[in-house]
Amino acid sequence: MATKLKAPKNKAEEILEIGLMPIQRFMSLEAASGILLIISTIVALIWANSSARDSYVALFQANISLSIGNLVYLEHSFLEWINDGLMVIFFFVVGLEIKRELTIGELSTPKKAALPIFAAIGGMVVPALIYHMFNMDGAGKSGWGIPMATDIAFAVGVLTLLGKRVPFSLRVFLLALAIVDDLGAVLVIAMFYTEQISGPALGTAAILLCFSILMNKAGVRNIFVYLVVGIFIWLAFLKSGVHATIAGVILGFITPIKAWFDKDFFVKQVTDITDKVQKRLKGVLGTSHKTPIPPEAMHTMEELQFLTREAISPLDRIVHALHPWVMFVIMPLFALANAGVYLGNIDINEVMHNSITIGTFLGLVVGKPIGIIITCLLAVKLKMATLPEGVNWAQIFGVGVLGGIGFTMALFVSHLALKAPEIEMYSKVGILTASLVTSVVGFFILAVSTKKKA
Repeated sequence: MATKLKAPKNKAEEILEIGLMPIQRFMSLEAASGILLIISTIVALIWANSSARDSYVALFQANISLSIGNLVYLEHSFLEWINDGLMVIFFFVVGLEIKRELTIGELSTPKKAALPIFAAIGGMVVPALIYHMFNMDGAGKSGWGIPMATDIAFAVGVLTLLGKRVPFSLRVFLLALAIVDDLGAVLVIAMFYTEQISGPALGTAAILLCFSILMNKAGVRNIFVYLVVGIFIWLAFLKSGVHATIAGVILGFITPIKAWFDKDFFVKQVTDITDKVQKRLKGVLGTSHKTPIPPEAMHTMEELQFLTREAISPLDRIVHALHPWVMFVIMPLFALANAGVYLGNIDINEVMHNSITIGTFLGLVVGKPIGIIITCLLAVKLKMATLPEGVNWAQIFGVGVLGGIGFTMALFVSHLALKAPEIEMYSKVGILTASLVTSVVGFFILAVSTKKKA
């Protein structure tokens, strides 16, 4: 049987493929993380409702203290360390990704950004209004921000199940929509879910942030220095009344996206340094691996290492390093700690008829798709935006339904807004059931509205 040879790629195709690699890598990580989040959620629900429930409570309510000499003493439960500590890293990566999309990505030009921004606005406002309709008064009135955000990992995970049937432009639209959603959720947390503000602590945070920016401008490249300053910025926010996760977002925004060396300079220097390395290793090439490298050659190789590192922007290096940890450790741990709703002593009928549960569920299941599709239709009708290439309205609606998978951010906002566990339980039930429903319905809408490629 004759082997069919693939036609060689032209230069334009190679450039396009390289340009899309970060997005494709991001999507693959999010998809795998979505599966892990589902597993973590199932484990949390089973564990919290099994005979081992006491161990679940004991683990996440256990107090852990941290002290730095006589300067700092912190004591929080393991759950609080996850929500107020580890989640700062999650929000730091969110800040980095938002900055990259706004600077060089899918939100960097009005033409690219228009439709996802309109979709995100509709997908935030309508769910909040629906929730508010059911909770104008009472214990749940502050929870209107719960159904506003989309969980990227879960949504992309569902989309990935359809494989190549889904146009790549639709995947990018969902990614951009979810990132704008995240930005909206961050603003809501900063503006509405903060405690009493401490002026001195907030002032200290501002001074440290300015110091970090000055270090950037001065060319300080030592990551350890930024790590130390970043920890003190987090501590200042923790004491300020503004939620500590906002520190992560701001640190993400001020991280440089420009590499120290541009690409032309990098290529020229690599060629020169490679020649130097070859000359200085000439005497040891072909000898045993135990033969020591001459000091002058080692110095030149270190120059090459520095050049290679600094030809990549700090933002991209940090995202590359932290994103897998966030996706495969922090978010699953967050899900494990927050999704364990104990159902043993509650009346399911009462919970499902509670206004918090109803507002959360309908906000995500009904409000998200309606808000997204209406604002998209208006934007296209008024010629303020255009549909992505190869995408139809049924697919936009399907993505709108997937937008109702609130999960991570919804659980986080629920924790901030409702505070009391006995009240928060209603929103958690609404979030989990809504995420399940929108996952299934969104999958089938997209399965019907996309054609399988031959």
